[in-house]
Amino acid sequence: MSLSRELAKRVAALDPASFDPEAVKWARNAIADMIGCTLLGAPTDTTDAVLMPDLYGAGPCLVLGRKTRLGMLDAAFVNGTAGHALDYDDTSKSLSGHPTVIIIPGLLALAEARGASGKDLTDAYIIGVEAATRFARGVNFQHYEKGWHPTATLGIFGAAVAAAVLMKLNEDQIANAISISASLAAGIKANFGTATKPMHAGIAARNGLFAALMAEKGVNGSPVALEHPQGFLEVFNGAGNYDTARMLKDWAAPLDLLAPGISIKKYPCVYSVHGAIDAAIQMQGEALPDSVAVAEVMVRMHPRRLLPHVRNAATSALNAKFSLPYAVARGLVNGAVLLEHFEDGALHDPEVTRIMGLIQMEPHDDDANDYGAEVVVTLQDGSVLRQSVAAPLGRGPETPLPQEMLEAKFADCARACLTEAGAADVFALLMRLEQLPHAADLTAAIAAATR
Repeated sequence: MSLSRELAKRVAALDPASFDPEAVKWARNAIADMIGCTLLGAPTDTTDAVLMPDLYGAGPCLVLGRKTRLGMLDAAFVNGTAGHALDYDDTSKSLSGHPTVIIIPGLLALAEARGASGKDLTDAYIIGVEAATRFARGVNFQHYEKGWHPTATLGIFGAAVAAAVLMKLNEDQIANAISISASLAAGIKANFGTATKPMHAGIAARNGLFAALMAEKGVNGSPVALEHPQGFLEVFNGAGNYDTARMLKDWAAPLDLLAPGISIKKYPCVYSVHGAIDAAIQMQGEALPDSVAVAEVMVRMHPRRLLPHVRNAATSALNAKFSLPYAVARGLVNGAVLLEHFEDGALHDPEVTRIMGLIQMEPHDDDANDYGAEVVVTLQDGSVLRQSVAAPLGRGPETPLPQEMLEAKFADCARACLTEAGAADVFALLMRLEQLPHAADLTAAIAAATR
């Protein structure tokens, strides 16, 4: 049996009735977080650039945070791009990327267009996360380290599967959707720190939905599109750099949404640096007398967190989101890393610039501590301060973001487009998403609350 078919067989075998209620809770929270991030990203220049009404046809699907409604594919593209525009959306350790911003934009558009319920959408999302992350387990970390952007190149498979589940496609059609996706996957990390990166999310959200719609229409893909000598695995990873057995093993035992789980961001920047930010903020609040006393800074993290794009000093508001020196400097100077710190004017803070220039980085080799960090500060008087964090707050079930912080983050994001009362109403709907008779009730509430 081909790999696409083996994957489709496992997708078809998943029974939402057997899902742990905790998985539904995590799904609600992840979807709410992604909707908030999309509302925050809706008025950005990046979203303005991709929202081209003269090229798109009107349709039933809401562009979140706008009054515009588009067809399914266009809405998926725009909302996916907006959701990733500020790099504030959730991440997955298995995927080494951002699952929800790929899966939900297509699902939400599809649910609106076809009258699906909130439970239909939630169940399909959980299965989409399972598919994307099980696929990723067979190719990471080689895939990530090679330079592919897994959010796009692997997330597309989750988007396609989730849409196929919502449409109730059969096993053959799901296999075709997976094979079609193999020809639509793209995204390289060289474009991190530019406006192209959020478009990776929008394109993958659109293409995953498109693959499922084509499979529904009877379009087929090669049954060996993944494992063929010129198929996805050989082309993207190379011989010897993937393991198909890992893709097929232990589906839903437990669901990836529960272990290792989804990580919800506390700070509006790349997740790789969150452990170092937590350590810097703790030091600033507890031991550091004043940032002016800082003479040297050393940050130690796992080598997978210290890739070249993270080591760079910030030179623009956008690439500041990928700069460990900038994020740690902000933590040491301000004791916080906030949305306002990634606006153009914030980059010219002289003390932040000074501290950023003092920061050095070195890797450690503890694989059990792949998202933790140690910050070591030498003061002008020669004394040394140390602060370690085993895992950043929000790191999945290990250190979950408290519910009140999730709600506060949503309100902070949603105020970019929604009235305060409307944002509260939308969040309340999201917290009972699986009970909504129509997923479109959610988008109707968002539209009504949009200023």
